[in-house]
Amino acid sequence: MKSFYVDLFVIKNKRLSMLSIIKKNVEFSKVLLVYSFWIASAILAGTLFEIYFFGLGLSIQDIYLSSLFWFISAPLAVYLFKGFETRKFMLAGISIAIIGVGLLYFFVSPDTAYIFRFLIGMPNFFFWVPFNVLFYEFKKENHAFLGAIYYSTSPVLCLFLPALAGVIAQNIGYNTLFAISGICYAITFALVFAIVKKKEYSYDLKNALKSISGLRTLIFLEGFGPAVIVLSTIEIMLLKYANTPLQFGSFISLVTIFSIVASLITAKISDRLKHRRYFILAVVLLLGLSVMATSFASDLESFFLGVGLVSLFRTIFFPLPLALTVDNSKSLVDTMVGREFVLGLGRLSGVIFGIIVLTLSNIETVLFLQGLAILLYIPVFEIRKKKLAKH
Repeated sequence: MKSFYVDLFVIKNKRLSMLSIIKKNVEFSKVLLVYSFWIASAILAGTLFEIYFFGLGLSIQDIYLSSLFWFISAPLAVYLFKGFETRKFMLAGISIAIIGVGLLYFFVSPDTAYIFRFLIGMPNFFFWVPFNVLFYEFKKENHAFLGAIYYSTSPVLCLFLPALAGVIAQNIGYNTLFAISGICYAITFALVFAIVKKKEYSYDLKNALKSISGLRTLIFLEGFGPAVIVLSTIEIMLLKYANTPLQFGSFISLVTIFSIVASLITAKISDRLKHRRYFILAVVLLLGLSVMATSFASDLESFFLGVGLVSLFRTIFFPLPLALTVDNSKSLVDTMVGREFVLGLGRLSGVIFGIIVLTLSNIETVLFLQGLAILLYIPVFEIRKKKLAKH
């Protein structure tokens, strides 16, 4: 009889555990749904940015300069605020993005590029910081695997959405594309309103920066090199090879094939071994070398191969520093705020560096030197590793 009650207790607890897992999976699926619509909206709105404004008369230097406005708005917002309410701020971030897309729809002017970039950069704080907190509060373990899912969603959508954006822009018109993006943002707004719960957080920027002690230089370098390369330099260099929206969008779609499976597998291995150092350093080395090699591309085929390798290694790379940051976090809110501020400063510095080099030389030199800068991550990591938790 005693054995029967023990078995019954075990079965009951297993059922409760299963119910808990199912409930958590449902909640996680809702968050991924919000994330997927947000990413889809951003891809449709921004994929063709460079070729759109290049067609309106902006030079490569002007387009690169617009990135300065893109990356300055988020650190500025972090500095101006002292806290956030999850749902309210995410809705504010989506609303700002809708205003940005509205500008593209209603005002066909080269000068719109700078205002659009400034507005579209603000959700890096208003949307991403609350979302990151929400995302990583789901589970305290296996952060790299969660990060891989987080970063794999964008490549999966990039398999077809940039090409679709090119088809729409070329055959129907850019305004139709911007309208569809605005509708996707509106759906994201509705999902956040329905799914995300109100939760207030406060932060102090000084404490937020202290919370990432030992990681600040690494986060800065992540913004200075990989982030700027992926978000600005490579797509500007693509203007040399793509003359139409369809060519531009199709190229971006095709190169993502290199990157989807690799991030999930590598991050999962990293979680199991609980030692991210070897993965991060190896991937940083390969990423830096592939970026430098891409700068020597002389035709579309070699550029495609180089960008494919960059896409592969950056998809593996980005989840790992984020996981490392979360692993060393005592306060998730402070960590995410501090990370966004320093990452933004890194991006801003990377763009300023790129503008200076572009003024003196060409886009290939910018890419090569930014690839070289990625390699600085390795000695800095080795110097800082004593301050990091051992995993």
